[in-house]
Amino acid sequence: MCYRDEDERLWQEDPYEYIRMKFSESTAAQSLLCKAARKRKEVRKIMMAFCHKILADPSTDPRSKDGALHCIGALAELLLKKRIYREQMESMLQNYVFPLLNSPMGYLRARSCWVLHCFSPLCFHNELVLRNAVELVRQNLIDDKEMPVKVEAAIALQTLVSNQEQAKMYIRPCIRQVMQELLHVVRETENDDLTNVIQKMICEYNQEMAAIAVDMTQNLAEIFTRVLQSEEYEENEDKTVMALGILSTIDTILTVMEDHKEITQQLEGICLQVIGLVLQKPIIEFYEEILSLAFGLTCQTISPQMWQLLGVLYEVFQHDCFDYFTDMMPLLHNYVTVDTDMLLSNPKHLEVIYSMCKKVRLEKCFDLLLIFLFSCELA
Repeated sequence: MCYRDEDERLWQEDPYEYIRMKFSESTAAQSLLCKAARKRKEVRKIMMAFCHKILADPSTDPRSKDGALHCIGALAELLLKKRIYREQMESMLQNYVFPLLNSPMGYLRARSCWVLHCFSPLCFHNELVLRNAVELVRQNLIDDKEMPVKVEAAIALQTLVSNQEQAKMYIRPCIRQVMQELLHVVRETENDDLTNVIQKMICEYNQEMAAIAVDMTQNLAEIFTRVLQSEEYEENEDKTVMALGILSTIDTILTVMEDHKEITQQLEGICLQVIGLVLQKPIIEFYEEILSLAFGLTCQTISPQMWQLLGVLYEVFQHDCFDYFTDMMPLLHNYVTVDTDMLLSNPKHLEVIYSMCKKVRLEKCFDLLLIFLFSCELA
């Protein structure tokens, strides 16, 4: 459970690989500890006493402290269920975790952030303890020079914000700086866990997103383009997962901004670049996500550029109609219902919609066909 020499070598030589390997996988020792603690109640008591002794001794080796924190964090779910441990957690965090967030050892700062992530659902009785936890983690995200620390700080900050209403208030004044740093870390590490962090933070701070939505989407689009154009993209499954996470994050921004028409109009051009890149390659595993983006851009109004996209999608439909028609249907529904006058004014638009319905001839497109015919009758 402790930091080892091979961990130190990986941290120094390839910190991004350290992030991928060390903090995304549960060790066999951690799994054994958790299973033993569930099966034998005395294990929790013995282990917590053992860890407390290590943390309380100023002369303890730093790697042993890392191991003790690792044990405590691994048992967090079980400890939070017992009142006797819950009541001691604030004191434990304040006395033993907070000081290590400023440790000269990067791995101890990262581990301390991880422990705060594990205990983020804790019911804090002292508001000052919670405030200090949030501020220390924020500082580690913004100011730390070690990327593994920043990644753990980002995850810890998001879980604190999601689980603690007061934490959300503490971060609100500096949300722009936090989101910018999250984007920087995503760009540097291409870590998919952080795209999930960004998505959740966007949902938590949807009101504040209006001021930074365009910049964020532009940054995400640039990261997406870089991922797709990297030489190792074809052989690296993690790159695909990362790209999917970015598309999902952009979709989340569109959803949050749906009531801000002027912002959505600015986002449209960025999203069309992303959609065009996917269709140009083509990368069929992203079709569902880009069709969702196009749907979000056509819910209120349909611009001339989005009408042009209909023709491009028809070409896609010709090759992959049976696989992706279901995913196209919400978007086609928008084309028929949101701007019916434009649809009926252009014979090419009518021909595309009708041809799709005619070619599929399946029950799944029956509703769309009825809407289409009804629109024609109204005209």
